[in-house]
Amino acid sequence: MEAEDKVKNDVMEVLDNYAQAYRDKNLQGILKLFIDDDDLVIIGTGYDEWITGKTELKSGFSRDMEQADSINVKFRDMTISAAGNVSWLSGHMNMDAMVNGQEIFLPGRLSAVLEKRNDKWLFAHLHYSLPAAEQEKGEAWPEV
Repeated sequence: MEAEDKVKNDVMEVLDNYAQAYRDKNLQGILKLFIDDDDLVIIGTGYDEWITGKTELKSGFSRDMEQADSINVKFRDMTISAAGNVSWLSGHMNMDAMVNGQEIFLPGRLSAVLEKRNDKWLFAHLHYSLPAAEQEKGEAWPEV
């Protein structure tokens, strides 16, 4: 297997482990996929979801898992690149959740940076966003 294909497979395995940990509500399983540095940054869809460092990361994922009965994450159209011990990716990350008896579907966008440390790929940055609902297709700006 070529080095580029190995990186893509290894990074996809991290994404699969991320999805599995969410599905299993395995907080420790998801936390071990991230670097343990103060400059770790995770940006979510909520106004208050700008997370830095491992302590905030733990409380952010705890909140996600506590407030949902079930969470299912799926990735598609992933683009993965790398140089040395750094990899970056982008694609679609859809989340299906059951919250207070209601199904929630979030058709999101994901970008992330991973760093290879001790022969393991770990997230150093992750940004998950939703398209602006008030911005019509083909329009550059939302209606305000």
